[in-house]
Amino acid sequence: MYRLLKILKEHGPMSKTSLALHAKLNYQRAVAYLKHLGDAGLVEIEKDVVLTRKGYETLEKLEEVLKNLGVY
Repeated sequence: MYRLLKILKEHGPMSKTSLALHAKLNYQRAVAYLKHLGDAGLVEIEKDVVLTRKGYETLEKLEEVLKNLGVY
């Protein structure tokens, strides 16, 4: 799910299919993850998938945690 948020931040809105391809996920798994992210208010899913303000802020916090752990 982190990877999906990161891709949306870097590339902007995109279709579910394009996002799945960029994330190297099969389409069904990507859609399942996107449903969770949408339910949490981190993305909006219309014609394209869009990172919300809450999603952007959550991603920033995740990146900070990963950086502090020496992972990112």
